[in-house]
Amino acid sequence: MNIGVQLYTLRKYLRKPENVRGVFEKVRNMGAEVVQVSGLCPMDSKELAKISADTNLPICITHASVDRIKNDLDQLAEEHLEFGCKNMGIAMMPWEYQKDVDGLKRFIALLNSTAEKLKKYAMTIGYHNHTFEFKRIGNRVIMDILIEDTIPDVEFIPDTCWIRAGGHKPEDYIEKMTGRINTIHLKDYKRSFFKHTPKAAGEGILDFKSILAAAIRHGAINSVVELDHHRDPFLALEKSLKNIRILC
Repeated sequence: MNIGVQLYTLRKYLRKPENVRGVFEKVRNMGAEVVQVSGLCPMDSKELAKISADTNLPICITHASVDRIKNDLDQLAEEHLEFGCKNMGIAMMPWEYQKDVDGLKRFIALLNSTAEKLKKYAMTIGYHNHTFEFKRIGNRVIMDILIEDTIPDVEFIPDTCWIRAGGHKPEDYIEKMTGRINTIHLKDYKRSFFKHTPKAAGEGILDFKSILAAAIRHGAINSVVELDHHRDPFLALEKSLKNIRILC
């Protein structure tokens, strides 16, 4: 399994195109083998391809705009192929789809139709969970609905911290997503003062040895460490990579 970094962690350093190469170089130097592109400033896909190639840091998956997925999918796919990435992700279900059952059905229809449209590019669409997906609608968990009611070509980007914050073991949902995971987010979890707190990998309560074994067993190819917020995100990522490597 490739081990890398979710660049959303470093988004404040990626606000200008001229800073992107330096971030890629730093991430590569700390031992990352792949990156997920998310939180990146608008930039030319050819230049991104060059940076990825020059730093020997492939882009394993992205978080793409839902608006562009709905209205500009062909161009978006061409850009992905230009920087060598065949896996497109959605970071979070937009609020318009979260409000009721009909909204959820429309989001599932969007995932299914996007997966079908991307087949001509040999590309995939994947969905990244947060915590709200572990609430129930009627007698079903939203995450289960997403898994069970989408076609097998729709993939998932399981986030270990948010699955645990939702009250479940990451390994259990990895198993439910068998064969439908390209990239998994490795983020630790700790509950303190009645809050769910994301932590650098190895600094919380999650059993990453078990999680990684499950991810490999159920077909995941890439894992990326991530933290939504940290006073020193480079240090947090470096610690996470070091701790994950000890377990692999």
